[in-house]
Amino acid sequence: MTTTAPGAAPEARPRAYRVYTAAWAAAGGVLLVFALPAAAQFPPGYLLFLGLALVGNLFFVPLWGGLRLSLQVTLAPVWLFGWQAAPPIFLLSAPVAMRSLRADRDRALLYFGNGTVWTSAAGALFQAVHPSWSPVPTWHDVASVLGSGLVFVVGNLATAAYGRALATGDRSLLQPGRFLATAATVFACYVPLAYLLVLTFQAGPALHVLTVGVWLLTGLAMKGMVETREANERLQRTLRELEQLSLTDPLTGLSNRRHFMRVLPQELQRHSRTGQPLSVFVLDLRSLKWVNDRYGHAAGDEALRKVAEGFRSRLRGSDLAFRIGGDEFAVLLPATDTAGALRVAEDLVRILSCARLEEAPDARLEGSIGVATFPHHARDPDPLIAAADAALYRARELGVSVASAPAAEPA
Repeated sequence: MTTTAPGAAPEARPRAYRVYTAAWAAAGGVLLVFALPAAAQFPPGYLLFLGLALVGNLFFVPLWGGLRLSLQVTLAPVWLFGWQAAPPIFLLSAPVAMRSLRADRDRALLYFGNGTVWTSAAGALFQAVHPSWSPVPTWHDVASVLGSGLVFVVGNLATAAYGRALATGDRSLLQPGRFLATAATVFACYVPLAYLLVLTFQAGPALHVLTVGVWLLTGLAMKGMVETREANERLQRTLRELEQLSLTDPLTGLSNRRHFMRVLPQELQRHSRTGQPLSVFVLDLRSLKWVNDRYGHAAGDEALRKVAEGFRSRLRGSDLAFRIGGDEFAVLLPATDTAGALRVAEDLVRILSCARLEEAPDARLEGSIGVATFPHHARDPDPLIAAADAALYRARELGVSVASAPAAEPA
C-alpha cells in the first residue's frame, strides 16, 4: 500500500485536495458497508492477515517523491478470501498507519479510501478470472495474480500521486517515465511478497509461522534495498558536489582555472564543427595589488567579487567566465568574432571603472584585457591562450583599461 509523506500543512492545503480525499473515503465507506456481512464469515486465518496489516503499518519503506510503501500486503487476503477482506483491514489499519507517519485527517481519509477501493478492485478482478486456487500453482494462478496486482499498483499509485499533486503542487510522480519507474518498483516489491504469503498460508496451519517469517524477511530485504539505494544516491550527490567545488572559485563563485582548461578544448571542438568563431579574453585586474596594500585583503576580496558581478551583469547566458589566477580572469564568448569580443571587453572595463568598494570608497578598479579569436588567431587551446596573453601584454603597453586584439596574424 502506497501513501505519501507529509507535504503542506493541513490548513494550507487547497480545498480541491480536501474534496478529493473525502470522495475517496466515501467510496471506501460504501465498499465497507457491503463487505461487512461477508467479512463476518471469514475463517480464523483472516485474523493472521489482519494482524500482519496492523503491524506492517508501523513500518514504511521510503521510496521517492514523498511516497511510502507499507508492509501490510492486503492483496494476499483478498486473493484468499475475496474482495470483502480489504475494507475492514483498511478501516482498522488506517489509524495505525497515520500515527506511524504522523499524518493528518485528510491523508488518513485518502489512505483508507485509496487502499480500500483499489485493493477491493484487484480482489474482485481476481475472483472473476480465478474462482478457486489449484492444489499446485499453475500459470493461470500466476497470470491472475499479476493482472490483479497490476490493477492495484497502478490505481493505488496514481491516486496517491495525484493527491500529492493537489496537496503540494509536486507533479513529478505524474510524469510518465517517473510514474512507470515507481510503479515497477512497487509492483516488484509488493506483488511477489503477497503471492508468497498466499502459498505459505495454503500449505497449512503449521506453516503459518513461515508466512510471518517470509513477510518479515521480505520486508527487511526491501528496507535494506531502499536504504542501500538512498546511501548510493547520497554518495553520488556528495561526489557531484565535490566535483563542483573542485571546479569553482569559492570567493567569486566563478569557475576556476581547472574548469577553464577542461572547457576550452571542448568549446573549440564544438565551434570547429559548426564553423562559428569563438573568442576568449583574459583580464588582468591591475589595481588589485594596490587595493590589497592600501586597504587590506578584505577590500581586495570585495574587488574580486565586483569583477564577478560585472561579468554576470554584462555577459550572456551562453558566455563562460573563470577566475584563472590571483588577479586574472578569462571569459569564453561562443559564436562571437573579435569585434564583438572587443565590444564586450570595453563594456566590462567601463563597468569596472564605475564600481565602488565599501571597504575602499576612493579606489578605482582598473584592468587590462587581451582578446583572441578562434580560428582567426589560433586553432588549438594553448596557442589561443598565448594569443590572448600577447594581446593582454599589448594592452598594458598601451595603458590601463585598454582591450586589444593581437597586433598581427599568426604565420
